[in-house]
Amino acid sequence: AVMALSQGVQAHQAALYLDLVKKVGLELRELLAAVDRLIPAFPAQTHRQVEMAHKVLSKDMSELVNSMKLAQKYNNTTVEADYRKGMLSSAHVLAMDAKNLLDVLDIASLV
Repeated sequence: AVMALSQGVQAHQAALYLDLVKKVGLELRELLAAVDRLIPAFPAQTHRQVEMAHKVLSKDMSELVNSMKLAQKYNNTTVEADYRKGMLSSAHVLAMDAKNLLDVLDIASLV
């Protein structure tokens, strides 16, 4: 979903930003729900790391939404490129933090 968002932003498809961000949000919700189903099987000491990753991802999603709003607001202006870059940056941070969550789960599964 983040890849599709990145492609849409790079292609200047401002009309699709909302749908692309919604798709990222739905995919993130599914990921977090899957993690919630798996977490009881992991050692208790890993639960705190997963909770922190949840919080970070929620903040990241909020940042992506805010970046999208700014990109939409400044579409077709001289600063449009800067706000598109901000949206891409927010999406990248979200993807990296989602990967971090998966890494935490991988490490916890080895314990």
